[in-house]
Amino acid sequence: MKQENRFVAQLFHYLAPFVDLSEDLFICVDGGAAKHHAGQDGAALLDQNVPDLWFTLIGKGRPTGIEAKIIEKNSMSFRRGQVQAWRTNGGGRYQPELWVATNRDLSEFYCWHHTDIQRRLDDSTSNVDNIKLSLTNYPPAYRGPNLAGLALFVLTHSKPDPYQSQ
Repeated sequence: MKQENRFVAQLFHYLAPFVDLSEDLFICVDGGAAKHHAGQDGAALLDQNVPDLWFTLIGKGRPTGIEAKIIEKNSMSFRRGQVQAWRTNGGGRYQPELWVATNRDLSEFYCWHHTDIQRRLDDSTSNVDNIKLSLTNYPPAYRGPNLAGLALFVLTHSKPDPYQSQ
């Protein structure tokens, strides 16, 4: 299993007890499948650019999207479609709320709010299929040595629906 897929699965393990299973749940570990099925008649996905995790936490009233990446030398790789869909003027239907990352050893964990990564996506002018972007000037909102800490950060920093009474 690729490290990013392992990371997504392990993170979801921590988050699963808090997911509202009556709402949409997408765990997209295969971008090719999303590309093939999105927007087809009867397809659950409306857009091929969907974060790795898309779910609604109990009591939040709105979906949370989380895009997961492997970080190497303070850089992450993005597909061109992700950059185009999720930048400020992008038309993606499934904007991630949080971006999480780990190193290849799964021993360091990071999280950024989408607005911080979005600024980095906005700065990219590359048109290649896979774009490597440095995050040197974009410090994470969370950095820690264990996955449970990252999951706790996600649970406490996911935004509630502003129109739902708490």
